[in-house]
Amino acid sequence: MTKPRVVIGTALVVGLCLWFGIAPAFFGLAHTKLVGSPKDYGITSETVEFRPKDEPLTLRAWWMPADNAKAAIIMVHGGGDNRSHPYMQWLRLARALIDHGYAVMDLDLRNHGESDDSPGHRSTFGVDEAADVSAAMDYVAQRAPATRFAGLGYSMGGQAVLYSAARDPRMEAVVSDGTYADVRDIVPNFAHAATGLPTVLFSAPFVWSAQHVHGVPLDARAVDVIGRIAPRRVLLIHDAADPIVPVEDCRRLAQAYPAAEVWVTSASLDVEDHAGIRPPWGTHAKSYLLHPEEYVRRVSEFYDRVFASGTQ
Repeated sequence: MTKPRVVIGTALVVGLCLWFGIAPAFFGLAHTKLVGSPKDYGITSETVEFRPKDEPLTLRAWWMPADNAKAAIIMVHGGGDNRSHPYMQWLRLARALIDHGYAVMDLDLRNHGESDDSPGHRSTFGVDEAADVSAAMDYVAQRAPATRFAGLGYSMGGQAVLYSAARDPRMEAVVSDGTYADVRDIVPNFAHAATGLPTVLFSAPFVWSAQHVHGVPLDARAVDVIGRIAPRRVLLIHDAADPIVPVEDCRRLAQAYPAAEVWVTSASLDVEDHAGIRPPWGTHAKSYLLHPEEYVRRVSEFYDRVFASGTQ
C-alpha cells in the first residue's frame, strides 16, 4: 500500500510543479470583437487613430463630441474587454455623459479590441496602458487645444487612468470603478473566473512563476501611485460583493489617498440574470448596471464640481 501512495504523491507533486512552471505562460488577455457602436445609442461619433509615445503601435478609438463640452472624458475598458463595453453597457453611460455636456474619447487599449498589440504582446494591467490614455489626450488637444480632461475606467481601465493621472497633470479628475490596489493579489480570482479552475491552482507559486519565469508583468499597484494625483479629485467606486477585486482594495486605495471620494455600492452575489450579472464574475465593475441613474448622477456631479466651476 505504501508504494502506490508514494507514486500518487510523487505524481501530484510533479503535476503541481509542471502546472506552476508551464501554465503561467498562457496567462494573459486576448482581443475581443467590438459589439455594437455609438450609433446604436444615437451618439454622433468618429473612428480615430493615434499613437502613444512609448511604443510604435496604433491605437483606435471612438471620438464622441459634445456641443460646448465642459471637458473630454477618456473612457477606458477593463482587461479582455474593448471600447464597445459589451458586458458593462458603458456606451449607454457615454450617451448620458454627453447629455450632461461632456465629450467622450472611448479607446481600445493596446492588445485589446482594434488597437495594435504591443511588441511584447502582453498587457501590463494598467502601467504601460496609461500611455494610451495620455495619447488620447494628446489627440484631442491637437484638435481642440483648450480642452480639459477627465478619466473614467473600470477594473484594469481604472488602473490605467489612475496611473495616467499620476504621471500626466492634464488629467484633472478621475473616476475609477472596481480597480485593484495590487494586481498580484487578484490574479487567483481573475484566473478562476476566466477558467473555472479552483483558485488554489493559482496560488502564490503560480503568480511567482508567471512574473519571474514567464515574464508576465504583474507590477500594477495603484496603491503606490494614487497619492501622486493630489490635489486633483478622485472618485473610487466599488461594489461590496465584487468577487474578483475585493472591496478591501478600494479601502486600501482610499487610505493611500484620503482626499478621494468613495462610493461603495451593494449587490448580492446571488444575483443572476440581472443586468447580465452572473457568477463567477458576479458584480465585478457592474455598479453602473446595478444603479444606472444614481451612477450617472454621482459621476456627472463629481465632474461638475471640477469643470462646471472652472476650478480643480
